[in-house]
Amino acid sequence: MADIKSEIEDGVETARDAVADSVDSARKRFQKLGDQAQKLGDQAQDRYKKVSDDVRKGAERASKEIRRGAERARETYGEVTENAQKTYERVRSEAGNLSREVSLYVRDNPAKAVMIAAGVGFLLGLVVRGRGGRDDEE
Repeated sequence: MADIKSEIEDGVETARDAVADSVDSARKRFQKLGDQAQKLGDQAQDRYKKVSDDVRKGAERASKEIRRGAERARETYGEVTENAQKTYERVRSEAGNLSREVSLYVRDNPAKAVMIAAGVGFLLGLVVRGRGGRDDEE
């Protein structure tokens, strides 16, 4: 009976050692998996930070370019407005001068002015009538 008891104790001891080895092996595997998960998490966080920085830098560059474009558009608008205003004033002045010159010519030469006006009217009448005749033929 002592032999059986000794065999049982040896078997229990062997089983305990096997369980302890299995637990230790499982603990090492879980530790290794935990380390790998931590490493993957750190890599993902690093990539997220890099992407966030890249996106932020891109947004800042785009914002600067938009501001530059808006400033250039304001400058161009100002230049175009100024040029248009100067051109308008010049044309207005020249039209006023031409009107004064025509008025003076008509006052100084009323007969010539009436003859010129009649000639221009006659020619316009021929042109208009000539077109009307062509439209009738077609």
